[in-house]
Amino acid sequence: MNMQSWIKTYLFCASILILSACVNTQVKGMPAWIDHPEKNQAVGTCGSHALGRHMQKECAMTRARLELAARQGVAIQSMSVMTDSANNFSSNSQLSQQTIQEVNSKVKARLVESYRDREQDILWVLVEELLEN
Repeated sequence: MNMQSWIKTYLFCASILILSACVNTQVKGMPAWIDHPEKNQAVGTCGSHALGRHMQKECAMTRARLELAARQGVAIQSMSVMTDSANNFSSNSQLSQQTIQEVNSKVKARLVESYRDREQDILWVLVEELLEN
């Protein structure tokens, strides 16, 4: 095998590997709804919870409901306080921030599906807004 054939073979294999990596953008086994929920749906996620799996699910559900509520109108207030102190030997800075989110509407939702990443212990939930007739 001459040098030119070897280079062509190498470039062909490299391009196949690059193309296959580009096509496989979704993480193995993760459902498509995590990145692309429908219009009336929202995704909530929660990592490990100190109080167990039930509270992890409640945490993820709450986050998904907050996402649905945010789409309907939310009032957000934020306040930050920065304090500095210094002397001849050291300085100290501290930032204290508080954010209040107020939702003035009720959101009714149902759990559609859930997915757990067992390796990272992350739970995703897909909730769907229940529309009143």
